Amino acid sequence: MNSLFLHTSKGDEVAYLKHGSGSRKVVFIHGNLASSVWWTKTLQLVRPGYEAYAVDLPGSGGTPDTRHRHTLEYLASFVNDFTDALRLNRFYLAGHSMGGGVAQLFAINYPEKVEKLVLINSIAMDGLNLGFEYDDNMMRAVMKNETLLRHWLRGVTPGMEDDELFEQILAHALKSSEKVFLEHPKAMSEADWTHRIHQIKCPTLFVHGIWDDFIAKTGSEKTAKAISNCQLMYLEKCGHSPMLETPQAFNNLMFDFFDK
Repeated sequence: MNSLFLHTSKGDEVAYLKHGSGSRKVVFIHGNLASSVWWTKTLQLVRPGYEAYAVDLPGSGGTPDTRHRHTLEYLASFVNDFTDALRLNRFYLAGHSMGGGVAQLFAINYPEKVEKLVLINSIAMDGLNLGFEYDDNMMRAVMKNETLLRHWLRGVTPGMEDDELFEQILAHALKSSEKVFLEHPKAMSEADWTHRIHQIKCPTLFVHGIWDDFIAKTGSEKTAKAISNCQLMYLEKCGHSPMLETPQAFNNLMFDFFDK
């Protein structure tokens, strides 16, 4: 599955994957140190009648970085520019991990565009507790440490069995921009839209892999509870990344929700 490219009205180049065809449009947003390839299996299993797009955020995958700081608000606006360039006026939206936070903000800021929302092991409405004291120099060292990145990626995909796709995911993580490494952790730790979460009115499905020890279940539960029309589902036999670990079960759950 090869990347496609477009330019937004602001002149930004964006790489993305596309699969399927039909009147129903779906947009997928990846998480930190990730890219559109995390949605490879999801796109391969797209149901008939759906046209699916997986975007590479700035500095990730094939999308060049921009001059903007990577706040989650900015990333939501970047996704909006991407969907405008594709002339997608209304669509289903799904976001994973950090991308779930971006998707929440997108649904808050551009409610007229979101038909239904799916959050997959998403960061909570009050951000993410990193669990360590952040330091730029430490993150620069992580950038160059393939062994550490491999260990971390295995930790957030514990049920993944496709080794070839895993190596592709690792390669994409290693080529993430310096801004991704330095600014995404800050953006997630600083984020807090608790006072705006009630503005999400579209039907929402929050999926949480039962083995996930990266995103706290308490955060998923309080976020799902704060969204007026939200269902929280725990998915068995997977951790932080259901679309890679149990792709068929995840796709069935998501498309059944879209089809209702």
